[in-house]
Amino acid sequence: MTPTSDEPLRARPGLFERPWTWWFLVLVLVLVAAVRLRLLNFPLERDEGEYGYAGQLMLQGIPPYHLAYNMKFPGTYAAYAVIEFLFGPTAAGIHLGVLCLTTLTALMLFWLGRQILDWTAGMVAATFYAVMAASPSMLGLAGHATHFAAFFTTAGACAMWRAQANGKWPITALSGLLFGLAILMKQHGAVIALWAAIYFTIAALGRWEFAWSRRVGSIVLFGSAMILPFAVCCLILWRAGVFAKFWFWTVDYARQYASVVPLSQSPRFFWQGSRHALVKGCLLLPFAAAGAVLLWRDGRLKRLGRVWLFSFGAASALSVVPDFYFRKHYFLLMLPGFALLAGAAVSRLARPREAQATSAPARNWPVALYAAVVGITILTCAGIWFRQTPDEAARTTYQADPFPEAERIAQFINMHSSLSEPLVVLGSEPELYFLSQRHSATGYIYTYGMMEPQPYARRMQDEMIHDIVTSRPRFIVFVDDPMSWFRYPDSDLTIFNWWDAYRTNYTMVAIADVLSSNTTVYAWGAGMVQYYGGARGSALEVYQRNDALPIIQSAPTRE
Repeated sequence: MTPTSDEPLRARPGLFERPWTWWFLVLVLVLVAAVRLRLLNFPLERDEGEYGYAGQLMLQGIPPYHLAYNMKFPGTYAAYAVIEFLFGPTAAGIHLGVLCLTTLTALMLFWLGRQILDWTAGMVAATFYAVMAASPSMLGLAGHATHFAAFFTTAGACAMWRAQANGKWPITALSGLLFGLAILMKQHGAVIALWAAIYFTIAALGRWEFAWSRRVGSIVLFGSAMILPFAVCCLILWRAGVFAKFWFWTVDYARQYASVVPLSQSPRFFWQGSRHALVKGCLLLPFAAAGAVLLWRDGRLKRLGRVWLFSFGAASALSVVPDFYFRKHYFLLMLPGFALLAGAAVSRLARPREAQATSAPARNWPVALYAAVVGITILTCAGIWFRQTPDEAARTTYQADPFPEAERIAQFINMHSSLSEPLVVLGSEPELYFLSQRHSATGYIYTYGMMEPQPYARRMQDEMIHDIVTSRPRFIVFVDDPMSWFRYPDSDLTIFNWWDAYRTNYTMVAIADVLSSNTTVYAWGAGMVQYYGGARGSALEVYQRNDALPIIQSAPTRE
């Protein structure tokens, strides 16, 4: 706005003249970034291994679903390929990319909070998201697809808010495109995209100041842009010759996967997932709940603005629901909507109706209370965030899952086989393919589906067995860990019976046996493995083909 003669020009405050809330925002964002930097070498877990391996293959010109089967859409695979290209195909490179992604998401929430309400709302939204998105209880230190979906839903929300303000078609198309990309990152993003489509349609039809043709045109443009990423994805996969596999895994099998949990059991699964995922953010969540109520009493928001903010939060909550599994990291996708609601609560409480007649300390108490709760939340994460090594943090987070051990097993395979030789992992540890930089001799990088009570389970086992027998890999890693198979009471155990007979063609030459949270035993070479006597805990067992002997005796050093 151009100043007039009776409106003096106000200079922007200098760096050291800014309010304490500005410094608090900077402090929290820098602190969380420092935590992520300190834990860059946090061992890769299963999902990261899958995304990293698929991204690795894409950089080699190998399309998704050719050597890596899974029911997820390929958006996160492409995002990982970009991260690996920019920062390197390592655990540190992946986590550096996640640091950049989550920081950008927090900054977008800051911008959106300021646009909707004020500086306070933006500060709260950004810090709420940054702290919660790095929560160990949500598995936030790992690079999950929900981080990427949250990034694109937040970007889509920013563009959508701007499109509502100016009605320009390029920003309308951009908003729809971003929501469409969120779906490619994680199918759960479709819930928020559906909300965006419904809200945009209703809001556009209600803008009587525009001609009917313009209103309908904007709706068509928004919807077309949202569909475009999926359409382009299908075209690319069809041209690459893997569309049939893509459709089977992401539609046919995914439908069966989603039906495994009966509706009657969903409350139990929700309780189990939410109480673990939200434990370290339980003091921050009431701010979001308060925002869902207080925004209706905030005179700064118009009716549609209130509906937009409330419904975005509701859609974010519902994005956790679709398959009723309620995994811990699913709750990461709800954070952008909840962060904005928390911002609305603190902003409203800090601006009572008689704001001009209220002293500054009285107005600042909601912000101070929120800052104190953020500090307490950070303290609940202090053990992992500030004291533990990356390996210790992984063990605290994932208990006996052999993620730190996978790095040394991958080094062993690297030392004793060539890059051209395929690898087989009998179990669900795709990080071994990524870390060893070996191609899988089978597309079945997960074995969970084989254990599920669904009609494709036996077919999957037979195909994996055929791939192994045909390829005869030098090394097979058998994962003796219940969490890597997740058997059901009525699981088909054909593949275990087959392995008991087939492994006579192989000799165990290495083992990493996780006996407890602080004890892992390694044995390298057939003699040492035989002397050790076999797995006693959660183990990675490396088998070498008998006609590829002599048995290796050397062991990898730990960097």
